[in-house]
Amino acid sequence: MSAISVIVVSYDAADELEECLRSIAGLPEVKADPAFAQVIVSDNGSSDDSVARAKAAYPGVTVIENGQNFGFAKACNIGARAASAPVLLFLNPDARAQPGLLANAVTYFDAHPDVSMAGAKLLNEDGSVAPSCGEFDTWWQAFLRSSAWGELPWFRAQSNGYALRNFDYSTERDVDLVVGAAMFIRADAFARLGGFDERFFLYHEEIDFAHRLRDQGGRVVFLPQCVAMHKSEQGGSRKRWGRLGVLNWRQRSRRLYWIKHHGLAWYWSLSAALVARYVLYAAIFVALVLAVRAGVHALVHG
Repeated sequence: MSAISVIVVSYDAADELEECLRSIAGLPEVKADPAFAQVIVSDNGSSDDSVARAKAAYPGVTVIENGQNFGFAKACNIGARAASAPVLLFLNPDARAQPGLLANAVTYFDAHPDVSMAGAKLLNEDGSVAPSCGEFDTWWQAFLRSSAWGELPWFRAQSNGYALRNFDYSTERDVDLVVGAAMFIRADAFARLGGFDERFFLYHEEIDFAHRLRDQGGRVVFLPQCVAMHKSEQGGSRKRWGRLGVLNWRQRSRRLYWIKHHGLAWYWSLSAALVARYVLYAAIFVALVLAVRAGVHALVHG
């Protein structure tokens, strides 16, 4: 049996998928033992030559042709059902495995049976470190991020992920969530929680899973010794869905996540607060206009 199962979801991403699979095939641990990793491609009805190129790039790959675009979460679940290893790696097709990615993860999970989920250290194409883990939203943090107030000096220290902004990603640490571009999950934990919630067509499925895992007492960690190169955020998704399409899926998934884990009262109060800020902006604008008019009137008639 393989030590780890790598699951890659593909949708019209032939170029990226081929590079991703070649990066796995080139890993020292895979070259030394081809059976070390079971590689599965769950293809969501690609209209390009993704399937043929996947088989050429990684001859031992298992390709599951879904025939239509089921979305990321469902395609991952389909791939996971074909997996046989005790550890699963969900890897985006626009990610590139770096040396030790798989071997270091297997070693870590063997030594830490209490850890159920872990994230890799993600690098941008220029070699700089990309955000690789994060924190769950509180109501206030969700407001700050959604309103962009979190970038204001007065609120920056209260915004989501502030404690991680100066993290150098060089040490292991427990985190709330990891970025889904390269995430490891124990197969038994994945099965116990029923896999990803398939209502998340695109985005937030990993955050939802991490939240459910934490609710059951599971540990999620960031592993700096596991490294993957990842193309610019949303690059592949934007190519296939367009900028507005990506924003739409992200907003829909975020709304679903908030309602699922915080309830309707939490969500609607947040929505009301976000609308109210526009009323505040309008009131400030009107007050400024009236003040300027009053000042001009005083100068003219003073």
